[in-house]
Amino acid sequence: MLETDQNRRAFREAGIFFVDTVRRVPPDALDGPGLGVWSVRELIGHTCRALLTVENKADGGDGTPDRVVGPAEYFCEVLRDGSIHDAIAERGTYAAAALGDDPSSAVAGIVDRVGCFVDARPDDHPVGTPAGEMRLADYLPTRTFELVVHTLDLAAVVGRVIRVPESALSVALELSTEIAVRLGRADNLLMALAGRVPLRSNLLALGPE
Repeated sequence: MLETDQNRRAFREAGIFFVDTVRRVPPDALDGPGLGVWSVRELIGHTCRALLTVENKADGGDGTPDRVVGPAEYFCEVLRDGSIHDAIAERGTYAAAALGDDPSSAVAGIVDRVGCFVDARPDDHPVGTPAGEMRLADYLPTRTFELVVHTLDLAAVVGRVIRVPESALSVALELSTEIAVRLGRADNLLMALAGRVPLRSNLLALGPE
């Protein structure tokens, strides 16, 4: 993975990318179709969880050394639970309701607050996750991945073309490759990027928490 400072910068820039995209969403589009079972508002709510879980899980786990995992291991471990997607959909709905009448301002406030929260904590600050305890520095790339992917989902839904910050995109792409390797799907990813074969649908069906 990239160096710690780059991971922190990528997380900050992914948050700004999310804020800028939400600001471009027309108010009358919020209750229209978003992603899967979600409305646009619910997609925004779900994406906010990529930030909120940093706060909510920052008390750490049980401190057992063999439960510490890295970013790619985190996704692979969480995805072992086949029922997780129903829970994710439900949490997205609750998160949307918490945004209130002004989702744009709510998102900006969350990004600012969580950014300050992260800046005030060291790289080895423990974060408790469903996959085990992680260092904050290792957890941030998973949040950047979620922010980038779902902000691009949001931009596509509302018909906006927005450039992704390079550092955030690099972290998301690098983590995607690591996950594909661990899931045994990297050959299709590589050959698709080389223009040899179509990219298999749902190659990385991710979206935990």
